Parts: sequence; structure tokens; C-alpha cells
Amino acid sequence: MKKFIAKIHLWLSVPFGVVITILCLTGALLVFETEIQEVTNPSLYKAKVSDSGRMPINLLMPKVKEQLPDSVVISSVQIPSNSSKNYRMGFGQGRTSLLVDPYTAEIKGQVSPSAKGTFYSFIRRFHRWFLFQYSRDSFSWGKMITGVSTLVFVFIMITGIIIWVPKTLKMLKTRLSIKTNASRFRFWYDTHLAGGIWVALLLLTMCLTGLTWSFNWYRNGFYKVFGVETSAPSQVVQQTQQGQGNGRGSQEGRPERVDGNSDKQGQINREGRGGERPEGAENPERQERSGGRGGYQRQGGPNYAVWDDVYASLSKENPRAKAISIQNGTASVSINKRGNTRASDSYTFDGLTGEITDIKYYKYQDRSSKIRGWIYAVHVGTWGGMFTRILYFIACLAGASLPLTGYYIYLKKWRVRRKKKTRTA
Repeated sequence: MKKFIAKIHLWLSVPFGVVITILCLTGALLVFETEIQEVTNPSLYKAKVSDSGRMPINLLMPKVKEQLPDSVVISSVQIPSNSSKNYRMGFGQGRTSLLVDPYTAEIKGQVSPSAKGTFYSFIRRFHRWFLFQYSRDSFSWGKMITGVSTLVFVFIMITGIIIWVPKTLKMLKTRLSIKTNASRFRFWYDTHLAGGIWVALLLLTMCLTGLTWSFNWYRNGFYKVFGVETSAPSQVVQQTQQGQGNGRGSQEGRPERVDGNSDKQGQINREGRGGERPEGAENPERQERSGGRGGYQRQGGPNYAVWDDVYASLSKENPRAKAISIQNGTASVSINKRGNTRASDSYTFDGLTGEITDIKYYKYQDRSSKIRGWIYAVHVGTWGGMFTRILYFIACLAGASLPLTGYYIYLKKWRVRRKKKTRTA
């Protein structure tokens, strides 16, 4: 039986090995994308800390707008708890963000997960779509290649584990160790077997979560295991990134909206109004006419003085928050803890006064939102902090080496068999 499984393992590995190596290598690079970008381009991400402190939003924004065309309106701002990091400011309908020094108001540059020409945009496109063009609403060869290769990798690892299982407990120690003082072939053979088994669980975890972005049928089944039903594509809801600096959390390739049993207790209203918003709070015409500290200034665009009030209130209530993001009428506080690193509390505020009117705490959010965040955290290894990220990085490097050592073993054995046939002939 093991001989048959070994053949399956071999003939699945030969055609897909190169793709698997590329996926693992690019995955390893993406594990520490944020840190690598900050080290290689510190002026873009790091702020020059001043004793005077960070500027209030209503003083910062006019200075930022002086550096932008009149048509550009800042629609959101993400304020990190780390005072040495620049603010991220969103504008327009895209996902491009401006990085702004909160002490000097200087625009340091802009970043976009979908931007082309940068090293990490190349790595990200390679990892997700194998450099093919991707559109959510159309078929993508790149997405199919990475999806099928990942699925095949799952079968390769399962068959590899079956082949690895020792016949006796005495052989277990040998199967788990690598002989460094033996021949070159023995070293690479042990590296393939022992190295593969040590990282198999982590690699399977990455593959099984990653497949939710590749195939609808797999995603539907995956969510059903957790008691959540997927909805139609037209009901897709894009989840805003909270406190995420890396492009791995971009909108493209995310699982579509899934609907679970929403917990109404999460929609808490401080004044007991059952989630109703004050009259006129979402009326742009009224806000525009109001001027002053209203939701919109007379010249158009948000009134950032209101955002200052909201930030002051949320930062006081959430001193351990990873980041606070604010946009028109809504805000979110990224929870700074291990586990689902996308976990956040959502707030609704009155655009006229800055008063918080509704709160939806993460612990009360529907199961679907939590599962989406957990899938991402488990896939990229952020769920356990720096320790799990290091383990994922090592596992990805080991996973990239498995096809290469496998090719070496196969070619070596093939040459030995060929020599034997030549001698007998």
C-alpha cells in the first residue's frame, strides 16, 4: 500500500514542485513584509518624534491639504498607538493611503496594496495570482494555478506523512533526526523526511486556510463547518483593515461576505435608543449647511474638529488600542491582543456633535466576521504574535526546500537505477 501512496506522492510532486516552492518562498517574504518595508524605507513609515506631541487632527489636516490638489479630500485617518509611526490617510474610492508625519504634517509618500512596480507588490501578486491579471468578477488563470497547486500540496503532505510513519517505535528517532555526518544523499534524504514532518502541521494549516480564497466550493464547505452560510456574490461586504500595515490584508482575494447569526447585543447604544441615529446626522445637505463644527465644512469635506473629539474620547476609553481609525460617521478601534489580529470594536458617532451614538463590540459581533479575521490571522501566522510569525517563516522556508530536496532524491535514485540497468545489459 505504501508503494502505491509513494507513487502518488511522487507524481503529484514532480509537476507542481516548482510552483509550491515559489508559493512558499513568497509566503516567507510576506510574513515580515511590514518590518522589512519599515527597515528598508524608514522615512516613509517612521515619524520624527517631537516633544511638542502629535498635532490635533483639525490642525494637521489643513497643512496636509495645502500639499494636495483642491479636488482631493481626506476621507479617513488611521492613528497608530505607536507615536513613532506616521498616520495613514485615505482618499477617494481606492485603497491608496497617504503616509503623513503627525508632528510636521509632511506627506512622506503613498502606499497601495495593488500598486505595481514595487518589490512587495511583485511578491504579493506572485503569491496570490502567479503574476496573472486578477479581477474579482472574472476567471483568473493565476488564481487557478495557485489554488490547484495549494490543493495538490495538501495531498502531497498527507501522502508524505503516511510514507513517513515508521513501522516500529525504534525507527521513530531516526525518522525525526537528520544525520549531518553521513553522505550527501543521506543528509538531503533526512532533511526531506524529518524536515517535512516537523513543519507539516503548520504548512497544512496555511494551505487549508489559504484555499478559502481560491475556490468558492471549498470556502462554502469551510464556513459550514463553523455553522455559517455563505451569501450571494452581490452581498459581498468589504472588511476594512484595522491596524494592518501590510498588503496581505488587501481587499482582493478575501472571502466573500458570509452571514451568521448576528448578536443584537453587540449594537449597544449609550443612550438606550436602540441603535437609532439622531435626526439629520446622516444628512449631508444639513451638515453642509451647518458649517462650524458640523459634519461637513462649508467648502466641502469632513469637519476634522469633530474627528478630534471622537479620537480623544476613544483613545481615553481604549488606552491599549493598537490603532484608531476614523471616517465620516464611523470609527473603529483595533484591539491590541493575540488571536484575531483584525478584531476591532466599531463605533458610530453623530457627525454634528461627535457624540458616540452606537457601539458594536468585537465580542458581540456575528460569527462570520470573526471567522474571516481568524482565517487571515491563522493563515499568515499573526495569531500568536512574533513567536508564531517566526515559526511560520521557518515553515515556509522548509516548505520551499521540500520540492527541491525531493527532486534531488528522485534524480539520484533514477541515476542509480540507470547505472544498474546499464551494468546488467
